[in-house]
Amino acid sequence: MNDDVSQNLVVFRLKGFDEPVLASAPTQAEDAVEQAWESVRQQHKVRAFAVAAVYSEWQPSAADQKFMAKHFRKAECTYSFARPAPGEWDRAFAEARSAMAEADEARQAEEVLPVLWSTSSPRAGLLDTLPHQPLVPGRLSVALAVVGRTPRGTIGMHHITRHQHEEMGAPPLEDLFAVGYQSLARGLKFEVRSSGEDVLVSVARENLLAASALALPDLYAQLSQQFGPGDLLVGLPCPDEMYVAREDSGLADTVREQVLASPYETTELVPSVLRLGPGGLELLAERSPA
Repeated sequence: MNDDVSQNLVVFRLKGFDEPVLASAPTQAEDAVEQAWESVRQQHKVRAFAVAAVYSEWQPSAADQKFMAKHFRKAECTYSFARPAPGEWDRAFAEARSAMAEADEARQAEEVLPVLWSTSSPRAGLLDTLPHQPLVPGRLSVALAVVGRTPRGTIGMHHITRHQHEEMGAPPLEDLFAVGYQSLARGLKFEVRSSGEDVLVSVARENLLAASALALPDLYAQLSQQFGPGDLLVGLPCPDEMYVAREDSGLADTVREQVLASPYETTELVPSVLRLGPGGLELLAERSPA
C-alpha cells in the first residue's frame, strides 16, 4: 500500500507477465488510471488487450471508469478507498492515513507460527503447495503460516507457500520452522489439574494455535517433568486446544471421548487423539467426518 496518499498507486496484471506492473498518478486527478496506464504502456510496450486486471488504490473517477470500460473491457477492477465528493479530499486522506497506520501496526504484530494439517482434512490438497514436515508420516504434518490480528480485531492467517518461501530467499526450512516454534512457545500456557492420582494438563495460547505445540521438538521432555516416564495420550479437539493425560490414567478415556465428539468445524486439522512417547508420535484416532 502506498504511504503517500496524494499519489494513487495503480497495479496492472498483464497477460504474459509473471509479476504485476505498478505505476502512480496524482490521486485527485480525474484521469489518474489513464495516466498510470500511459506510463505502463510506454515503458513496457504493451497494448490494452493485455490487461487482465487493474487495482487502483483509490476508486477510479467517472472519467476513468469510462476509459477502462472502453479499453479494458474484460479486466476486473478493484480498489481500497472510496473516492470522496468534491471538497472532501482532506477528510478522505486523513481516514486513509489512519487505515494505513492500523494496517501497518497489524503487520508488525504478525508472527510466523506452525499449523497442523491432517491428511484426511478436506483441505489437505493445499498441503502440496506448502513447505511442510511430517509428524506422523502419511497422517499428520506441520506447515507454517503468518498469523496476526486484522484492523477489525479478528485473527488473519496466511499460509506460507513454496513460492513465498522462494521469495524470502529460500532460507533453510529448519531455520524457518525454528522461528515458528519459538514464536509459539512464547505464548503457551500449561495448566495442571489433579484428580486423585490422575493428572490432566491443558495447553492454551492467547493468540491461538495451542494444538501446534504437538510439533515442538521438546514437548515430550517438557511434559515428562509433570507426568514422569511413560506414554502420554494427547487430545486435540481443535487447533486452539490440547489436553494431555497419561495413557494408563482414568482420564484418558474422557480425553478421547471429548475429542471424538468435538463440534469443531474441520479446517486444516481433524480433531485427533495421539500417543506421545519417547519414541515419537502415533495417531490413534480421528473424529469421523460429519
